[in-house]
Amino acid sequence: MSTYVISDLHGQYKILAELLKKAGFSGEDQLYILGDAIDRGPDGIKILQYVMNEPNMDMLLGNHEFMMLNGVAMDGSATNDYEKLPGIDGELWVFGNGGNKTYYKYKLLKKDERLKLLNWLQTRCLSKLVEVNGRQFLLTHSFFKEDKIDVPYNEIDYKTAKRIVWDTPFRMDLYVEPELYAEYKPWTFIVGHVPVSRADPEHKVLSSYKLDNIIDIDGGCAWHDSHDKSYKGGILLRLDDMKEFTISFEELDKIK
Repeated sequence: MSTYVISDLHGQYKILAELLKKAGFSGEDQLYILGDAIDRGPDGIKILQYVMNEPNMDMLLGNHEFMMLNGVAMDGSATNDYEKLPGIDGELWVFGNGGNKTYYKYKLLKKDERLKLLNWLQTRCLSKLVEVNGRQFLLTHSFFKEDKIDVPYNEIDYKTAKRIVWDTPFRMDLYVEPELYAEYKPWTFIVGHVPVSRADPEHKVLSSYKLDNIIDIDGGCAWHDSHDKSYKGGILLRLDDMKEFTISFEELDKIK
């Protein structure tokens, strides 16, 4: 059994499928998606439903799932008017962060399918502490609170959850000090949220970016329409041996 992590797929189901194939992922393995499976790309709902129905897959919430849960109606109803989403983050999600592509697919679902998806998302955690080969990894979309590790989203208040999924040491507008992570050594933090090429503008390869005990595995799937297709795509990390499997958009274009 091997343990894999990936983050920020942003609707790129084909990238997920090809990476799992490349890594030889099997029913004996475990996969964690570190949030932002949805938005900007076409197949966010497909990814959520796929992971929800696989017993050896789990997902942590990212800021995009957080916006979705605080945008749509919790009773499973769905309006065709994108300007009338009832939640506090509806406008930010649909008009500011590519949620329109996800919401279009979401409202095509039957009401009971929407409710099942919402109930599942609300019981996902924001962070998990896992041990692989004697090494402890704190998996989270971006930030963390020690007392909220392994706690379902529906047991965390809005303000705290917002900070956990948005704050990061890799963006000045959302900045938290990397020393806050370093205090928890020997934990290794596996995060996403900020593409590696934004965390370090000199990082022009599709691989993780490391800062002390933090490893960023956001390969930039949000930028699927970028001209820099050779180093934007998905990064799948196997925690057992820290091997990385990648597929760039340039490579994906060549797959039939």
